[in-house]
Amino acid sequence: MTAASRNGRGEGGAARATAVPGAVVRLTLLMASSLTVMAGAIISPSLPALYDHFQDVEGVAFLSRLVLTLPALFIALCSPLAGFVVDRLGRKPVLLAGAALYVLGGTTGLYVDSLTAVLAGRALLGVAVACVMTTTVTLIGDYWQGEQRGRMMGWMSASMSWGGVVFVLLGGALAEWHWRGPFGVYLSALALLPLMAVVLREPERPDPAATRADEDDGETAGRAPSMTGATANWFLISVVYMAAFMLNVTFYMVPTQAPFLLRDLGVVAPFATGLAIAAMNVAGGVAAMQFGRVRRWLSAPAVFGVAFACIALGFAGVFLATDPAGVMVGMAVTGLGVGIAFPNITTWLMALAPPRWRGRLVGGTTMSIFFGQFMSPVLSQPLVSWMGQGGAFGAVALALAIVSAGFWGLAARDARVRRVDTGDALRSG
Repeated sequence: MTAASRNGRGEGGAARATAVPGAVVRLTLLMASSLTVMAGAIISPSLPALYDHFQDVEGVAFLSRLVLTLPALFIALCSPLAGFVVDRLGRKPVLLAGAALYVLGGTTGLYVDSLTAVLAGRALLGVAVACVMTTTVTLIGDYWQGEQRGRMMGWMSASMSWGGVVFVLLGGALAEWHWRGPFGVYLSALALLPLMAVVLREPERPDPAATRADEDDGETAGRAPSMTGATANWFLISVVYMAAFMLNVTFYMVPTQAPFLLRDLGVVAPFATGLAIAAMNVAGGVAAMQFGRVRRWLSAPAVFGVAFACIALGFAGVFLATDPAGVMVGMAVTGLGVGIAFPNITTWLMALAPPRWRGRLVGGTTMSIFFGQFMSPVLSQPLVSWMGQGGAFGAVALALAIVSAGFWGLAARDARVRRVDTGDALRSG
C-alpha cells in the first residue's frame, strides 16, 4: 500500500473529503466557539456586586463564585452525552439546539431575583455550551486536516481569548450600570442561529469498514498509533484529558479569585477589574495565533511543558504583585501559556482520535476542560481561606512548575522513542 493511500485513509476517508470550507464557514465556527468563553467571562466583573446583592443568603461566599462556574459542571456532565449524540445523529441538530438553549439559560439573570433561580439558569447554560463546544470542535476536525486543522484550532483559541477580552470589558461596563447587565449579552446568540443553519454543512460520515481497515493497516505497518490517529492510544488520550483538567483548574482561578484579589489591592470599579483580567486574554490570543509555528518546532508534550511553565511564572508574578499593574503583568504572562495550551489540547486529541470516535472523544475533552473550571473554586477556595488570595496563587505556581517538569520528561521520552523508531526504519530499509 502506498503512503498516499495510507494517508488518505488515515483520516477515515479524507481523500473523499470536499473542498476546504471558505471564510464564512470559518467565521461562523469561530463566533460559535466564542459563545463558550462568554458563558463565564461576561459575568466575572459582576461577582462582587452579585455577592453584595445576595449577602443575606447562607453560603453566599461560595455560591456567588458558583454562579460563574456552575455551567462548567453541567458542561462536564453533559459533554460525553453530547459527543455520543453528535456521532449518532449528526453535528448541526446538536449545534442549533445548543445555541437556542444558550439564549434561554444565559438570560435568566436579567429577570429572576433568587440566587437559586440564577444558579438554575446557569445550569441550563452549561447544557447548551456542552452541545455548542463539542459540536464546534468536532466540525473543525471534520472540515480540516493536518496543518490546516492545527492552524484553525489556533485561530479558535485566539478568537476565544480575544472574545474573552471583549466580553470581560463589556461585562465590566454593563456591571457599572447594574450587576444584571452582563446577562443581557447572552441574547447575541440569537443573531448567530440563522448563520449556523444556513452556512454549515453536515459532514459526510466516515465509513466504519474503512476506518476499521485503517486501524488494522496502522498496526501491521508498525506505525505509531499515537502519531497517526489510526488507533486510539488510551494512555496519551488520558494525558490530554488530565492536562485539560489541570489547565482549567488553574486558569479559572483568574476570573473566580482575581476580582477579590484586586479589591483587596484597592480596585473597586468592575470595569477596571475586567481590564486587568483582559490582559490575560489579549496575551492568550497573541500566543494562540503563533501556535502553528510553535508546534512545528516542539512536540505536543513539550508545548504543554512550555505552557505550564508560563502559567507558573505568571501566577508567581501575581503572588508577588503589590499593585494592580503587577497583577496585570502576571496575568499577561499567564495568558501566553494559556494561549498555546488550549489549541494543543484539541490538536493532540485529533491526532489520537479515530474519526468514528471523534465526537465522543471531543466530548471527553470538553468534559475535562469544564469539570476543571467547576472544580477551580472548590479546590482554590480552601487555599484562599488558609493562605489568602495572593498566597493561593503562589502555591499553585509551585504546583504548576512540577507539572511542567513532568511534561518535559514525557517530551524527552517521546523524542527517544522517535529516534529508536527512525533508527529501526533506516536499518530495515
